[in-house]
Amino acid sequence: METAERICKRFHKYLLSGEYSGRVSSIAGDKLDIETSFGIVSVQNAGALRPFSCCVSGVQPFTALELRTGMDVLLDKKGIAIPDAEYYVDVTLAEDVDLTIECMVNLFLPVDISIRARHIHRIVERYSANEDLSLLAIAPDDAPDLQRIRAALQDLSQAFFEQDPSHIEQAAAACSGFGSGLVPASDGLLCGYMACFSCLSYALGRSRDSVLSMTRAAAAGAAANTNDSGAVVLLQTGEGMVAEDVFQLLRSLFSDIPYTSLSAWGNRTAKGPGGVNVLVGISLALHDLYLKNAI
Repeated sequence: METAERICKRFHKYLLSGEYSGRVSSIAGDKLDIETSFGIVSVQNAGALRPFSCCVSGVQPFTALELRTGMDVLLDKKGIAIPDAEYYVDVTLAEDVDLTIECMVNLFLPVDISIRARHIHRIVERYSANEDLSLLAIAPDDAPDLQRIRAALQDLSQAFFEQDPSHIEQAAAACSGFGSGLVPASDGLLCGYMACFSCLSYALGRSRDSVLSMTRAAAAGAAANTNDSGAVVLLQTGEGMVAEDVFQLLRSLFSDIPYTSLSAWGNRTAKGPGGVNVLVGISLALHDLYLKNAI
């Protein structure tokens, strides 16, 4: 039996409200994905806590356990059970972690927001690699093969300025499904972009309903034009949910939290799966939606 140490608060609410069935959809060393009636949920033994996930303290990789894709899973308020593998995760004592952007308190635009943006830019430069979209942030004119995605992102920025959900949905669809990775590179970028837009909007005093109407539109358009893995993270971000490292990074960006914390969370994000692309999205959103027009 495993004991969950931490759990996404919204995921925990689902478990507390009823009983569900599912099946194992994928198995990696550090993550077990389960397909349920309310979407993909995960059990993690490493990395930042993600939406609809819980973290366990197990030392064995999931690939070393008697688990197979397609196995039946039972989920309820007590935990997650895979009877055929005699595997069980107890969630009753897990710490709830709220990963929704709207729960951040006292977000504002600090006077040094441009300096904070440069910290993120430097992290993108440090971790830049050929397979990511970092050139869009650090040297867009040197990436002719990325001009299509660059033009699509400029259209998306205009759509967010107009606050037109139908235009946002169409523009986001043109940005998704591009690049390599289980989650396509441009989908990770879009997640960072939407998350930064949400925080920027709350810092500017926009209402929750207004913000969600736009991020949901972006997520719906983008999710329809990519693979299942990309669609999952896009739809979660559209609901204002992000991984804990991204959550803490954005909270540090739109506040007066010391630069050391901002850089620490930025470095942690960059080292995660597709993390550089998320940072590129944050950097581009902050520049295109605010900094380039700031006096």
